[in-house]
Amino acid sequence: MDASPVFDLVTDIMGPYVVLSMSQAIVRPPNPRWPGYTHTDGGEALRRIRVTETSLPLAMKGMYLLSDITDEDCGNFTVFPGSHMRPFPDRPYPAPGPKTPGAVQLKGKAGDCILFPHSLWHGPSVNASPRARKTILYNYCQLFLRTYDPEPTPEILERCTPRQRRLLGDLGYDFRPGSYFYAPQDQVDVIVGGTPD
Repeated sequence: MDASPVFDLVTDIMGPYVVLSMSQAIVRPPNPRWPGYTHTDGGEALRRIRVTETSLPLAMKGMYLLSDITDEDCGNFTVFPGSHMRPFPDRPYPAPGPKTPGAVQLKGKAGDCILFPHSLWHGPSVNASPRARKTILYNYCQLFLRTYDPEPTPEILERCTPRQRRLLGDLGYDFRPGSYFYAPQDQVDVIVGGTPD
């Protein structure tokens, strides 16, 4: 969740006022009849919110490949470069798919990480290979946004570093109304170990 160099890039892009909002493990089994799909993260409401080129992203994911993906149509993570600055087509218009012109199927080796903002059009391609495509994803969002994952248990928090505890929502004090709208005084030190650029 906070390993270098990926987490360093996350805070360089998003700033230090972030929280881990969700973690996922996804397995895309072989299924040549399933065509894949394209979406943006956060559903219809967040889909309508796009930031400018100079704004910090509201949310972004780090997707770690656990499988080598060296060919197309292997359940590849498929993106539309530059689409994070365009509105996603609303109904009744057909949604783009992995075979729509402009889509790019990404390839990589197990251990590679792909970082992308919530507003990027993305999704899995068909998996016509004989192997499942496996990934782990970490979703980071700005501190004021609600997390998807349930609150971690005390047993989990005991095993975490201070930075990991903060990423999991432990602000260092008991909850108070408005807690998540304002960062704790030590937020920058805990997350990046200094002052934000």
